[in-house]
Amino acid sequence: MTCIYEVRFEFRWHSSEPTHWEYQTIKVAAGLDAQEAIEKVKTATLSVHRMDENGREERCDSFRLREVVLIAEAHL
Repeated sequence: MTCIYEVRFEFRWHSSEPTHWEYQTIKVAAGLDAQEAIEKVKTATLSVHRMDENGREERCDSFRLREVVLIAEAHL
């Protein structure tokens, strides 16, 4: 069985700026266990990099889970 979960979370960029948490919601397909969906989102989020306005690389360094909602179930 495959389930679709909506994972609501916050993440923080590792940078020289003051701490700032950004909110995001992602839908993800996973098995019956919601923990699988959380781990998929957390792994993807913490691997994101970007360049700041000065050309320095920033990366996500913190993940804070807010909520997980089961959207749908399907037999595939």
